Amino acid sequence: MRIADHIDLSPGMPAGIGEQRLDDIVSRVRAYCGHPMSGWHTYDLPSFAARRAGHFTHIAPWSLLWADALGGRITPANLASFTQEYRSYLAEQIRDLPSQDLKSMEDSDVEKVALLCRTGFAGAWAPKMTKLLALYRPDVIPVLDGHVAVAMGFERTAFSAGRQPRWEKIRRTLFILQRILKDQAAELTHIREKALEMSPDLGEATDVRLLDIILWTSQDDRLSRSGSPANYWRDRGNESAEVSRAPRMDPVAVYPS
Repeated sequence: MRIADHIDLSPGMPAGIGEQRLDDIVSRVRAYCGHPMSGWHTYDLPSFAARRAGHFTHIAPWSLLWADALGGRITPANLASFTQEYRSYLAEQIRDLPSQDLKSMEDSDVEKVALLCRTGFAGAWAPKMTKLLALYRPDVIPVLDGHVAVAMGFERTAFSAGRQPRWEKIRRTLFILQRILKDQAAELTHIREKALEMSPDLGEATDVRLLDIILWTSQDDRLSRSGSPANYWRDRGNESAEVSRAPRMDPVAVYPS
């Protein structure tokens, strides 16, 4: 199968981020996985170890704190609103999702994912909640934060402001992400394979999470601010030729058996 030299990260969205060169994306993913303070080290790698230890079979009062590992900005007020009733509702909705990954889902199933992604409560909508929910179904639920909203061509607060407008933008984004996963699967596989050369642990990430990382770093590279110039991830990935070895993330028993 022929691999294109670019990938469209916002198909059908004229104001979105559009086409990006595959070589640039590979550099960004390598840089993200190699950066000791990126979400890869604070969120993804710990989540792999936590999943193996069975931590994502329950939703506990403190589970929402996992979103902070990806810059969720969880507050005490958010935790106070994360009630037993709401946790039970989330667990039921997660159980109700089909077993297929996002790419393979029927439209009606994608609608279910969109309904779950738009859930939340005052002060904790999709940018915070999907950072938690993606840990329970990483093959289905993307991280819908401000960077992804802008990459789709929306305003930064598109997934957290308003009601009906927010719902429709989340729904639309889910179908766009599914379209990328389906129509550009060969390009995504190529990106993963090239990035794996420097970041072997990337093999444990789902396609949905890989696409999250691609969207986030590509959008972040469009911005220039103090300490993080434009194309920060692309340039860092081009400069680094060292294989990224993940630190050990195994749980340590307080009372060994």
